[in-house]
Parts: sequence; C-alpha cells; structure tokens
Amino acid sequence: MKSRSYWKSHYVVETDTDAIERSIKLASFTSDGREFELVYFERDRHAPNILISPGSGGHSYVFAELAYQMYLRNYNVFIMPKHGGYTIVQLLARHCDAVRYIANNFNNRIGVFAEGLGGFVTFYLALSDEPLGSMALQNSPAILTEKKFQDAILGGDRAANRRKKLLPLLRILLKISPKVRLPISLYLNWKELIDTKEENREIETRLVEKGYLKDPDFDKWYPLSAIMSLLSTPPPNSVADLKIPTMFMVAKRGFGGRPYVDYLKDLYERLPSIKKKMVEVDGSVYWMLSHPKEAAKVICGWFDETLQVEPYRKMGIERSIQAIGAES
Repeated sequence: MKSRSYWKSHYVVETDTDAIERSIKLASFTSDGREFELVYFERDRHAPNILISPGSGGHSYVFAELAYQMYLRNYNVFIMPKHGGYTIVQLLARHCDAVRYIANNFNNRIGVFAEGLGGFVTFYLALSDEPLGSMALQNSPAILTEKKFQDAILGGDRAANRRKKLLPLLRILLKISPKVRLPISLYLNWKELIDTKEENREIETRLVEKGYLKDPDFDKWYPLSAIMSLLSTPPPNSVADLKIPTMFMVAKRGFGGRPYVDYLKDLYERLPSIKKKMVEVDGSVYWMLSHPKEAAKVICGWFDETLQVEPYRKMGIERSIQAIGAES
C-alpha cells in the first residue's frame, strides 16, 4: 500500500475518518504460497462475519467506510485485498483460503458481500460448495460462459461497443501472448459508470476522477489471461446446485445498462428454491460507496436474516446482564 492515508481524503463521504482508522486492524492469510493482507474490523470473536470482495481495480481501503458501517451493525468485517490481475480460477482459490482463515480464527458464520469481479468469483465460490452462510452480490454475478451474459455486456454503445470490437483480436492475441498486460480502461470505463442522477453525480465524480483514477494503489493493467477468464471460465457446478441464501443488488444505472439488468433478472429466476431476494438499487455501480450508510443497512439487513444473528445478540444481552451483576 503506497499511501496509507489516501483513502481518508478520497473515499470517505459520511463518516468521521479518524473513527474508521482507529478501528482498523490488520491480519494476513496465505494462499498459493503467498501472504495477503486482510484489513478488518473486529466486533468480537463470537460475532457473525462479513467478507467484502471488491470489483476490478479496487483495493481494500476503498471499502473502509462501508466496512466500518457494517461493523457498527455488530459484525466482524473483513476486506479482501485487490485482485491484482489473477484469473477467476486463481481468485476462487484465494477467496476459499480467506473464508477458511475467518472460520478458523473467528467462527463459521460468514456472509460475503461482493461487487463486480468480486461478485463473479463469490458466485462461483458458492457453487463450489464452500461453506458460506449467505451472500449479497452487487453489479454481478453471472455464468461467465453463457451466451446471454456475453451478449448483455457486449451489446450497446461506448465501452460495450469497444468490448465487442476488440474481442476477436483479443482471442487471437491470447493464443500468442497470454501474459501481455492491457489497460483495464480498454474494456471498462470508470467515468462512464458514474451515476447520471443529479444528486449522485457530483459525489461519484469526485470518487472516480479525484479518487480511483489518481489512486497509486489502484490496479490499472491486467494480464490478458485474467481479462479473458471473465468470458471463458465455466462454473464449478450448475445454478441448480446452489444452496446458499442469495441476494442480488441490481443497480438501475449499473454496468452493462439495461441488457445486463435483464440478464440478472433472468439468472435470478433460474436460482433454485433457496432463500433469495432481489433489491433494485436506485443508483450506479458506485452506490455502495457513495451511500455507505444506506448500503450497510440493506446488506446487513439481509445477513441479519440469513446468518443466525439472533443467538449472538441474545448472547450479548446475557453478557451485559452478567457484567452489571458483577459490578453490583
């Protein structure tokens, strides 16, 4: 992390930055022989857990305010490190190791909130029978090899049109030089994703233009193999095998526009008869960062329903009663 304080001046919109910073803790977990930093907020070892997985380019501290707001709602909250240009399969293994770290060092009541690239990986994680308790996904997920998904993100104008025109060339280049690094902006335009709604546009413009695009720790380039894995990685199992409570958070003005929203609604209808919920967010892909308190309320509300939070709350009340009795 090149600048430990950058996030404080660029990514906090509703909360006291010093309060967030005082609550941050650091741990590490090992995956594929490498050690990764895990930023987290600890309520206590018995509290339910939320793991946040960022989208393309983003790093842990971008989500510090959202994580803190979740922590205030009585959760231990962990934030995955940035994805760093790894393939879906490699990121799936990394997420498995992070989940196991939390289960071994805290407890196994674990929900995952993920968006974008992190959401694609998390959905596959759930389909791989990893013991998650619940998941909430924004700007995602997808069965990456489905024609319906690929048509949704390749249709349209601007960045979608560039993706469509570049795809045949990238497939040829992949066979020749899979390790060549390409700018993420080639297929994902951060500015295009800023909310067009007037009351949100100003704050998201600041987040993107003064924050992400100038952030020394943001991923700007990915290897071609990682980029193409977003279209070529099959799911570990079929959608029909999903067993984990699932909430889709669909941004009205999100990535892929209306075609991708329609794809998400179709995928949602194909989920099996598990506990599931769809929430339409009146915002863009950045909604959870431009409205962290509101987002934390929605996300934690879902995990309150699906992670057996009530026994923990009762335990906390009993501890408080015992403490009062001891003092008297």
